[in-house]
Amino acid sequence: MADPEEEKGLESSTPSCVGTECAPKSSAVSAVSVNDPQSLNELKSEPIEEPEPDPIRKSSKERRLQYLRNGIDADCEVHVQSADPDADAQGGNVCYKKFRCHRLLLATASDKLEQDVYQNKKWNGVLQINGVSPEAVEIFLEFIYTFEVSTSKVELQLIGDIFILSCAYNMPEMLCSFADKVKDKDWPLDYIFPAYDLAFRHNIISLEQVCMTKILEHARELAIEPTLMNIQIYALNFVIQHWLAAKAIPTNEMVEILLKYQRENEINFSNTQQFPHFTKIINYFRNVLLDADGIISKYEEQ
Repeated sequence: MADPEEEKGLESSTPSCVGTECAPKSSAVSAVSVNDPQSLNELKSEPIEEPEPDPIRKSSKERRLQYLRNGIDADCEVHVQSADPDADAQGGNVCYKKFRCHRLLLATASDKLEQDVYQNKKWNGVLQINGVSPEAVEIFLEFIYTFEVSTSKVELQLIGDIFILSCAYNMPEMLCSFADKVKDKDWPLDYIFPAYDLAFRHNIISLEQVCMTKILEHARELAIEPTLMNIQIYALNFVIQHWLAAKAIPTNEMVEILLKYQRENEINFSNTQQFPHFTKIINYFRNVLLDADGIISKYEEQ
């Protein structure tokens, strides 16, 4: 015989359906007959609405740039000397542009930066960078934060500063990225030869090829460009070779260029380091005569 207390417990745990019909919980499928294939097909073909992307969400790159530009939670600073045209009038005061940065991100960019900001026990929270422009340092920092060079900030005249920063902080990939972006920019004529000389000296092949393309395209204008006189003699050799092959400059004008280069750089018999290579360039032209000091004195065009 069952215990009255057990019977009472059983009664209380059993759902009461007295006077009502027990119906299953409603669901999306309950309105569709499982025996009706057409209804099932209509349910399957009904498009599922995907949630719209949050328009406020920023990419990782945008977030990092925001942290850099606004100095959010910054724990260190990068200082670079800013060009001040009124510095002399102000008694030689030096102005600095300051970037509020994050020590951990700087340290992970290269072993040199890690040494400067973490392993240097005397570090005071300020990384001082000298000898380059604030614009180049801004590109440098943005590359550290985003692994990209901003196209809007790329200018040919910054290539020298970017090279210095790449070498100083052991970040060659930044120079490669900058050189790749600068190809599509407008090239001021007075910066073409300095960029070419830099690429030639340090074997930056991609930049050197782009520079040579520009040198051939603008041969007539560049033949009288003063910066041509400042490139190293080995780079001049290749310029002359390409102009000769392309017949871009008349022969007599190229000899005049060589004479001017020789005088401005004091290349004569006594210059034992450069004169032997200069004679190799002269040998591209027949009937070039030198005077007693080794200076081009006469050229007879055939």
